[in-house]
Amino acid sequence: MDHSGRYIGRYQIVGRLGRGGMSSVYKARAPITNRLVALKILQPRDDIFEDLVGKKRLREMFIEEARIMGGLSHGHVAKILDCDEHDGQPFTVMEYFAHSIGAFIGESYKVESPSRMISGAKTRSYILQTLEGLERLHFAGIIHRDIKPYNLMITSDDRIKIIDFGFSRVRGEEKMAIPGIQVGSPYYAAPEQEKNPRTVDGRADIYSLGVLAYRMLTGLLFDYRAPDIPLPSAINGEVDGQWDEFIFRAIARNPDDRFASCQKMRLAAEKLSCPDWPQTKKRADQFLVRTTAPARVRSEGRRVMYKDVRTVLDLDVLLHPLFYTVPQFRIVSPMVAHERTTDLYWQRRGSGFTLDWRQAQEYIDYLNAGSWEGRDSWRLPTMDELRTILSPPFHGAPSSSWPLFDHTVHWLWSCDYCTKKQAWMVDVVESFFERLDRDGVASVCAVSSGTAGA
Repeated sequence: MDHSGRYIGRYQIVGRLGRGGMSSVYKARAPITNRLVALKILQPRDDIFEDLVGKKRLREMFIEEARIMGGLSHGHVAKILDCDEHDGQPFTVMEYFAHSIGAFIGESYKVESPSRMISGAKTRSYILQTLEGLERLHFAGIIHRDIKPYNLMITSDDRIKIIDFGFSRVRGEEKMAIPGIQVGSPYYAAPEQEKNPRTVDGRADIYSLGVLAYRMLTGLLFDYRAPDIPLPSAINGEVDGQWDEFIFRAIARNPDDRFASCQKMRLAAEKLSCPDWPQTKKRADQFLVRTTAPARVRSEGRRVMYKDVRTVLDLDVLLHPLFYTVPQFRIVSPMVAHERTTDLYWQRRGSGFTLDWRQAQEYIDYLNAGSWEGRDSWRLPTMDELRTILSPPFHGAPSSSWPLFDHTVHWLWSCDYCTKKQAWMVDVVESFFERLDRDGVASVCAVSSGTAGA
């Protein structure tokens, strides 16, 4: 159902982001500023929750979650911007984020299906940030109890924000409990949450974060009751035994065997090693099966439907390229690099800031209006063109010899779109394509054909 155009309170609904058992979350625009926000309204999916606890209790729980979030101020915890009522139902307004770790790793509704393996450097960065946010929560006496990929959002400048406090417990108070309803998410919830969620402490969140780290590094989940869980280092050659020890301590079945606090886990995570560029680049080069990109590459933007994208671009099930090419770059100037095989000129470093898809088009117009670097034929690259400059994942931090992108560039827009509301972008660090709401943000790296321009 299309909810666009309707209003909840003062906020215009743009579309629905998701729906849970008790509430729905919408993308909305704030009045006057036109700022995009995430609006969460109490909206039970069916009668089961009302039958279990009653309308009054559901309302109390919803408001309690808003109170928890509203009382916190931390760089890695999402902010509550507003709280009000609409037709008798309470709603909260939060920051809107287009990216999440769930989308980043490609976790589907079939949670057991393999997800993308992520580099050790990126995994460590996200784990450290989440631990900082959890430290603040635990100091406030809040146990989240539902740390999982889709509850960890990623900002446009690559910072983690913890969301969804619907299962949280505050200083021993069980205000959010529903009899007969499981607290937490399968695979990610600590073993003790299944037995008695009312008695868990911060080590339950540590367990969930350990599962997340395992998931990111291996692309897999595990059953904690299994006699043998494969070592991360046996699956992901980028990490070593130090990582194995770190993760297996976090996911110990007995809470007493885990890190005693998020602070201690964070200090241990800071010591984890990640391979440097030369070591990893050498290993990544083994996967390059074509030496150069094809001379002719599609340059005109078009619609690429999700069901067709793997065939169109030769991608695997997680939207990584099945093969990689070796670009033949020469540096033209501090701002431009030329790829000899495709005869394409690329903007070095990208735009330097993130934009939504409409603004990305405006940025291109801005470059051409001023004949940036002596060329007036700049455009957004196609997915085919972006594919020719990707390196295999796990290639570490860019080196000074790499003529495109610095460490701040993560996602890049293409000119191709999927639907009226979504366009295609590429993650240039982990080397995969993904759909992104056009209202979401990514960087721009303009491209120009060699035969065109001033």
